[in-house]
Amino acid sequence: MKKCTSLIIGLLTTISFLAVFPKVSFTNDAPINLQGGGALALTGPLTVAMESEVVKINVGTSSYIVDASFNFFNSGESVKLSVGFPKNGAGWLDDRFSQTSEFIKFETWVDGKPAKFVEKPNSASIEGAYTLPGLLKHIKQTSLMKNLNVMAKDYRWMVKEDVQFLAKKITTTRVRYEAPYQSFGGECKGGLTYIYGTGSLWSGNIGESKFIVDSTGIPKKDRPKDMIFVAEKDKSKIKCGTIGDGILQCVIKDYKPATDDAGVVVGVGCVDLEESQ
Repeated sequence: MKKCTSLIIGLLTTISFLAVFPKVSFTNDAPINLQGGGALALTGPLTVAMESEVVKINVGTSSYIVDASFNFFNSGESVKLSVGFPKNGAGWLDDRFSQTSEFIKFETWVDGKPAKFVEKPNSASIEGAYTLPGLLKHIKQTSLMKNLNVMAKDYRWMVKEDVQFLAKKITTTRVRYEAPYQSFGGECKGGLTYIYGTGSLWSGNIGESKFIVDSTGIPKKDRPKDMIFVAEKDKSKIKCGTIGDGILQCVIKDYKPATDDAGVVVGVGCVDLEESQ
């Protein structure tokens, strides 16, 4: 099991955060790496703290559903903030890349009431295993886009504008989305990344984060065996275990994510090398 976990950590860290650019298979003309995540205040000033969050991930046969609830406490005066949720897409810069992949469905609520949202740009870039002069030279000398071997990133926000956080009150927001799996290649059929590092940009520490992965809807052989926390330095606070057949849970208390892109990665249909030998 340890051998398999080490392999998956290396593989999923690389693919999810695009540190290098391995060859992976594509099934359509959109970026394979669609990553959603938690709530982030896009406007300030910020006196609002995330007291707790519960992130439920339901693993299906061809897609997954994230249902996340966030409890916020405003220690200051009443304030209206624009709250964004990441919609990060990336893929090879060639004729297969079109734009950030689409959520199959995206919904959000504030204090139990459906809330409208708009999609806004965040950033876009291209990256490759080159220095900048080398990349520019490679682009000039390459006639076919498919031979560039550079990655395109198209990051966006799903934004709820003017969310009211009343003074000295709890405000609850919720997001629910369905998305296709990322293609992890290698020893996994696919997987997903949930970016929880956005919680680092609220006031103070997060009281408690609870991540629950329910894989009871897929064959036992394909069920994820653990959650991999990427870009989190102090992992001693992460307490994980099985709370039911096919249901994993990890809890982190009184902490601030190490970076705003820290994520939890879940592999689906990954080969356990130790068991297969």
